[in-house]
Amino acid sequence: MIGNDVVDLELAPRQSNWRRKGFLNKAFSAAEQELIHTSVNPDTMVWLLWSMKEAAYKAHQREHDLPRRLNWLAQKCKVSVLTLETASGEVEIENHTYHTTSEITSDYILTSAEKNRGSGVKDGIFEASSSEVKEQLKKRVSEEFALQNWEIQLEKDRFGMPFLTGNDGFFFNRFSLSGHGRFYAYSLSLINCETTVKHS
Repeated sequence: MIGNDVVDLELAPRQSNWRRKGFLNKAFSAAEQELIHTSVNPDTMVWLLWSMKEAAYKAHQREHDLPRRLNWLAQKCKVSVLTLETASGEVEIENHTYHTTSEITSDYILTSAEKNRGSGVKDGIFEASSSEVKEQLKKRVSEEFALQNWEIQLEKDRFGMPFLTGNDGFFFNRFSLSGHGRFYAYSLSLINCETTVKHS
């Protein structure tokens, strides 16, 4: 299963001042705070770790069919590779490890998380409305499975996790949606998808 998260780097510091007293202690472990304080760009590191945790939790939530209860300190981040434009790492949640890949720009950070490496995650990010991005996702999936765009619908389960349904029992849930500020994004996996797409 996969998850994703996007952070609008213009909006994030206006919404949350991470330098205010107590903020870091509520969201980040001592090791993560050390990463932040020793980083050449502490602001970017804060929002990178934030997006890693959000993306990994979405994957964990879907994997285990859980209601949304994100416990920031229960998630342990490790950054393996960090450049000016990309990052990769791991997030551990309750003895489960999720592998993360992040795109870093001056405008946003986009992170995708996957339970298993090599699941072929494809990302799409748009400076557009939520509804436009959902249509882009439907278009991408309908092309992959040779369906008409109008044949599939986006729905949510009892915990608010999105999935696609369609004619003949079509069901697809190997994707994640996120939005923040100016940006909306999807991540999806189409590797070995015949094992998770159901037709009646």
